[in-house]
Amino acid sequence: MGVLRAQESGHTLQLPARCLIGRSRACDLVLGEPQVSSQHAALEWNGSKWEVCDLGSRNGTHVNGLRLAAGERVPIRRGAELRFGRESPAWLLADDGGPSLMAVQLATGESQLAAGGYLVLPDAERPEVAVYQDARGVWVAETRGEQASLEDRAVIAVANGAVWRVHLPSLGDGTLKENEPPLLIGMLLLRFSFTRDEEHVELRALHGERCLDLQARAYHYPLLLLARQRLADRAAGLAESEQGWIRQDELLKQLRIDENYLHISLHRARTQLGKLGVADVAGLVERRSGTRQLRLGVARLELVPLDAAQLAQ
Repeated sequence: MGVLRAQESGHTLQLPARCLIGRSRACDLVLGEPQVSSQHAALEWNGSKWEVCDLGSRNGTHVNGLRLAAGERVPIRRGAELRFGRESPAWLLADDGGPSLMAVQLATGESQLAAGGYLVLPDAERPEVAVYQDARGVWVAETRGEQASLEDRAVIAVANGAVWRVHLPSLGDGTLKENEPPLLIGMLLLRFSFTRDEEHVELRALHGERCLDLQARAYHYPLLLLARQRLADRAAGLAESEQGWIRQDELLKQLRIDENYLHISLHRARTQLGKLGVADVAGLVERRSGTRQLRLGVARLELVPLDAAQLAQ
């Protein structure tokens, strides 16, 4: 993704799709030099490259030593040197990849990046809020299974008091390599391998000759129960659109866990797949709005019992 690096200090900034630069605290890159205007310049992703635009600053925006006219917009490439005011410290465009879904903590500047188009706040170990695109392509924030639509630069507060600004990618996020098709949830076959007592559950996601080994994790067990429900409904002759749905309260009783632990388990499972390159991990578990029903979002499933000898290998 796009990254700015301060030439002197080495400080880096991961770029949202539109990065506002200036002295104002509302900017994404806040600079304290007196020659910097309140809103001095903006870096924006146009779908294929980064562009820098001067916002009518008093002391000008300089690209590789050349001053832009007020309001002028020019494309820039990796290695371009930027100065906001001729005598201000230089910044380099260290990476010119496209923007990704991300959030920035307002108090500290800490950033969190999405994995597979799936962002959790405050982090993957303490997931409270998930941000992703739903099946309609609408950006949503999911909290304890409930969804709300989300706009770019929306502000989200989490339980520890931290406040995050969410930056949504636009005009293509630039994360896929050229000519490389995305790996999607619907392409996968999930193979669950488990012991008789089901205290050990391994999971592999298969696509053609590719195998994503998700290993043994406690949070695979809820997915195993959802897989069983989907397979049982298929065997009973239900239509594909009706297979696998279960009320959350019933699932919690089967799992003997509380709602919070279930949500943490699902967030961790989605995040693990995202880190392995799956592009739409929110679809791992689907929900029916207003019904508190959910199901496993993968139709191709295999359940493989393990014996003690196989586990020891």
